[in-house]
Amino acid sequence: MTSELARITEEIQKIGGQAFLVGGAVRDLILGKEPKDLDIEVFGLSAEELVQVLTPFGKVDIVGVSFGVIKLTTKEQDFDFSLPRTESKIGKGHKGFMVEVDSEMSPREAAMRRDFTFNALMLDLKTLEIIDHFGGIVDLIEGRIKATSEHFQDDPLRVLRGMQFAGRMKLSTVDKDTAQMCESLKGEFSELAKERVWMEWEKWATKSEKPSLGLRFLVSTGWVE
Repeated sequence: MTSELARITEEIQKIGGQAFLVGGAVRDLILGKEPKDLDIEVFGLSAEELVQVLTPFGKVDIVGVSFGVIKLTTKEQDFDFSLPRTESKIGKGHKGFMVEVDSEMSPREAAMRRDFTFNALMLDLKTLEIIDHFGGIVDLIEGRIKATSEHFQDDPLRVLRGMQFAGRMKLSTVDKDTAQMCESLKGEFSELAKERVWMEWEKWATKSEKPSLGLRFLVSTGWVE
C-alpha cells in the first residue's frame, strides 16, 4: 500500500469509515502480479462525507456519485472509490437494473454482489488482512470459475467476463451451479450492447494465456451458440 493511500485510509477511519481494496487488484496480489487499477470500497460513510475526505488529496470527480463511484486523481496515482450499493433488477440486459447506494451494507453483503469468488476478495486497508468470504483463493488455486451468489444472474454480461477470465487466468473448470446460471441467461444475450460484448472478446483475444479455455467455458455454459 502506498503512503498516500495509507493517509487517505487513516482519514476515512477518523470519521468512522472502513476502507477495503477490492476486485481485480486483490486477485492480482494473490497471483503475484502488480495491481494496475486500485478500487477502494468504503463502508459507513455517505457520498458527501467521502468527497469531503478525498478533496484535500487531489482532483475529485463525482460524475458517478449517483452510482456510488467517486474518482480521485492525485500527483501519484488514480483511484476509484466506491460505496456499497444494491442493484434491483427492473429489466433485461446489462443496464436493466436500478442502482441505490446503501451505506449500511456490510462488507460481506457487498462482496456477495460481485460476479466471481476470486473477484470478491477484499484487503482491509487498516489491518492489511485479506478477507475471503466465499473461497475465492481456493478457486483460483484450483482453476475454478464459481459465481459468488445468485446475484450473478442480475447481469448477463458476467458470462462473457467468465469467458475472458478463463482464458486469461487459465481456469479450466466451471462450478456446476454457475454453469446452470449462465445457461439460464442465454436469452438475454441480444439485450447486451455490442460495445460491451466486444470489450470482453477483446480482453480474451489480447490478454489470454490459454484462449481455448475461454471457448471451453462458452461450451460448458451453453453460450457457444
